[in-house]
Amino acid sequence: QFNGLRPENVLEYFSQSPFWDSSSNNAVLKMQTQFNDLQQASYDLKSMVGVEFSVTHQEPPSLFVITKFRRASPTKVTPIAVYYILDGNAYEAPSVHSIVSTRVLSSIKQVEKAFALARAHAEFHPATGYSWAESNEQKNARKAALKDIQLS
Repeated sequence: QFNGLRPENVLEYFSQSPFWDSSSNNAVLKMQTQFNDLQQASYDLKSMVGVEFSVTHQEPPSLFVITKFRRASPTKVTPIAVYYILDGNAYEAPSVHSIVSTRVLSSIKQVEKAFALARAHAEFHPATGYSWAESNEQKNARKAALKDIQLS
């Protein structure tokens, strides 16, 4: 069915998804005009206040980006959420906050692992202070690497 998606009918298709808000301005206009000769296109969503959906990007027939806005006036809109239809399936796009927080959390976990590994090799003696504990294999590998550097 997604092969038939066009900019003119993508909001109708999106209205069947779980992301659709039945109290949106789009839904209100659809309900008001479904049984009369008036066309929904003759109404201007910009003159209404409330939640509305709009196609903000399109690459027909496989990709459509739909943004949910809260309209406070004809000129003031605030994006609430972004959705996209890719190959006929509707998805909610993650927020910038969730993407950044996930990336930061993943980075912190890696730093914690690095510190735990470093802490496991650090030794402290009151007379000499901190030193780095090496296994015999690590010492031999370091000495061999130093010898290779000196020979070069």
